[in-house]
Amino acid sequence: MKLASSVNIGIALGSGAAKGWAHIGVLNGLAKMGVYPNKVAGCSIGALVGAAYAGEHLVELEKWVRGFSSWDVLRLMDLSWRKGGLIGGERVFDAWQDQMGDVSIEELIRPFTAVATDLYSGQEIWFKEGDLRQAVRASCSMPGMLAPVKIGQRWLVDGAVVNPIPVSVIRAMDVDVVIAVDLNGQSRNKGAGLPVNMASEKPTSAEVVEAKAHSDQGFMDLLGKGREYVSKLTDKLAMARRSTPSLVAVMSQSIDILEMRHKRTRLMGDPPDICVVPKIADIGQMEFHRAEEAIAAGEQAVQDVAHLIEAALSPYCDMSCLENTTVLK
Repeated sequence: MKLASSVNIGIALGSGAAKGWAHIGVLNGLAKMGVYPNKVAGCSIGALVGAAYAGEHLVELEKWVRGFSSWDVLRLMDLSWRKGGLIGGERVFDAWQDQMGDVSIEELIRPFTAVATDLYSGQEIWFKEGDLRQAVRASCSMPGMLAPVKIGQRWLVDGAVVNPIPVSVIRAMDVDVVIAVDLNGQSRNKGAGLPVNMASEKPTSAEVVEAKAHSDQGFMDLLGKGREYVSKLTDKLAMARRSTPSLVAVMSQSIDILEMRHKRTRLMGDPPDICVVPKIADIGQMEFHRAEEAIAAGEQAVQDVAHLIEAALSPYCDMSCLENTTVLK
């Protein structure tokens, strides 16, 4: 697809933790169509991937994450629950910066904005300039999971708290067409929108005993012990269903529900021109070692809406190129 050089295509990359590797697949899928967004806004994992794309380091990032094993994910987790989050975050962002280099947002090849949230005022923060690492680090700071970042006099957390898919941000960057990527559009639980009447019940004797056992074990129930810690931590951080959810599962899933409801409201008021929705519901929030699946799902999601992308971009395409346009199926 040959587009006019004057067209500005913006892409808004949403939040979703480990699901975010699908952003790489989406960008690869668009490239195969000849579509290269030239302005980028990202929130949380979308900011991390978006910064790599804006700096022409997407290939290096993809190679890095495709090589992840569950052990590699564990090694990048600098557990530090005394700093406002279970994970300090410095180790993983040191590794990410090795891919990107020590650069400022202004030095990126494409205009880029990362979204974060002021922890105390709830104000939406847009980073269009300054240190790239700190901006992305702040945007990724999932409350309770990743320690918040102090910049100036503000403590900043995940941008997904206020703007899970930053369509409004990319529109403010003066673009002609907005493509949004929704990582949580394929929910495991359908039809959960209506309230349900439910009678409360007393716990059974077995449930009381189990609850007391978990209470006595305390924090070690989350982290595990010795060899069990190493072998099972990834499972404890994953969002799979369980009879007794872990602390991390409760935090992550609760934030997910809040973000989903907030996302629907914002997208209704400011919809993108195209919304790409990878089918990645089965990838857990902390399963960063499943990059192969996520990237493949991102590419497939682009193919699923290729006809809509071509229709949205056709006004910005030379008439001669429309004759050679092939809709992907």
